[in-house]
Amino acid sequence: MDVDLVHGMASDIVSCLQLDKNLPGRIIVVKEINGCDSTFIDCCVISNSIKNRSPVIFVSLHNSLSHFQNVGLKMNYNLQKHVDSGLIEFYNFGEEILSNLLEHNNLTIEELNLRVKDKVLAKQSRNEPVNIIVDGVSHLFDLGYSLKDVNTFCKQLFDLIRHSNNSFVLYHCNQASVDDVTHTMSNLLIHKAHTVVEVENLQSGWSADVSGHMTVKHLGHKFQNEHMFTLDLKPARYLFKLFDRGVKLLAPGTV
Repeated sequence: MDVDLVHGMASDIVSCLQLDKNLPGRIIVVKEINGCDSTFIDCCVISNSIKNRSPVIFVSLHNSLSHFQNVGLKMNYNLQKHVDSGLIEFYNFGEEILSNLLEHNNLTIEELNLRVKDKVLAKQSRNEPVNIIVDGVSHLFDLGYSLKDVNTFCKQLFDLIRHSNNSFVLYHCNQASVDDVTHTMSNLLIHKAHTVVEVENLQSGWSADVSGHMTVKHLGHKFQNEHMFTLDLKPARYLFKLFDRGVKLLAPGTV
């Protein structure tokens, strides 16, 4: 595969998330609003990790490996190939938790953390940096875990990469509505986040030219510079258009 071509399809998202910069361990939160599907962000992050040969633990609670494999092939990379090589470790976490529930073996949040921690530490012993993507944090509520449990789970994952330079943990939140616990959880994560991406559908409905709105906030800048008043912390707002081979960001008013 031509990894430069892969990277080109995802370059807008990579740049927005500042994955092209060497930064300390950080939290990236992707928050879906009004039922918008923002899986394309995970796919762009994976393609960038493949290009840079940067190991990823992909903790999936929402989409299957076959789903990401199909999207990856459209973007000109073979995810299964990199799973087989060990660069990307795809952990079908939701399926494992559900299997235990059906066997009346409810895993505690400490047990969940330990299972992911073992995988991260195994990769860290061989590679630096190691990144973590959690696809579908919100589904932990569907599996019976409390707000405190989910918050603890997310905090302990970040602790694993906090001191590793140029590592990140990406939490993908499938938000339901403003009066739902998923909204509370996404806001808790945002308070800790260095970068926040909010993705929502067009209020006007379907458009042939634009797929949705995306807002990016680099909240972590306020921790990286003692002269906060010199920083521009305003959110960057974009329109985005999805294609089979990637995504294109557009400035508002250009369509």
